[in-house]
Amino acid sequence: MILGLLSAPAFADINHPGIKWEWKIKAANYTYIVTTVSNYDMKNVILNSDNKELIFTGNSTHTDNIAEIEIPHNLIGGSLTVTQDGKSISPIVINGTDSSTITLKFNQTGTTTTNVLGTTYLPEFGGITTLVMVISIGMVIFTLKTRKF
Repeated sequence: MILGLLSAPAFADINHPGIKWEWKIKAANYTYIVTTVSNYDMKNVILNSDNKELIFTGNSTHTDNIAEIEIPHNLIGGSLTVTQDGKSISPIVINGTDSSTITLKFNQTGTTTTNVLGTTYLPEFGGITTLVMVISIGMVIFTLKTRKF
């Protein structure tokens, strides 16, 4: 029981309990799951691949807002910068093995836009790597067979 209490979200406020959302984000030929848990209504998440950015839109009718956002490293990774309504903020960012978790706290009511910008987007050379590897192995085999001693 104590372990269950310790693993519960830190913002499980009785007046404003957290809501978990799993957003399917399509990028190139991949689909990633971005998870948000917030005590306000998370309306939408949009990917701007050109800027390596996720845009979260939420709406709150109360103050003391908090959200946890989990973003897979293969979608957006590296050094993350977070802005809220155009202003730079300093959230808690925890980098895990496969994803980063961002914790936000703010007192604003109404519509809020949170932007998370990464320095990397999708695995570098994801689809090309396999092709280059197959061609390289083929060239090595061909060279070994045609080489005469």
